[in-house]
Amino acid sequence: MTTWTLWIGALLVVGGSVAQLAHQVVVARALWVLAVLAFVATAALVMTMSELLVPLGITVVVAIAATGALLALTREPAKSAAARKDAE
Repeated sequence: MTTWTLWIGALLVVGGSVAQLAHQVVVARALWVLAVLAFVATAALVMTMSELLVPLGITVVVAIAATGALLALTREPAKSAAARKDAE
């Protein structure tokens, strides 16, 4: 089951990247959040296994970090106080 959740997460990341390229930022971020949830579920399954699989654990950690980086890089920049004041 753990490999299936990794593949599902990977497909969600690819779908989010395609949505980002199509300028659908909200859809991309939603897909990436779902991917992180799939990766966290995989991490939980790996931790509860009787035999800890180190390569799979490393793969899950890298997948979570990479998806988190995508989320951070595509975050909309915060407006400064001066920009908000000018908008009013």
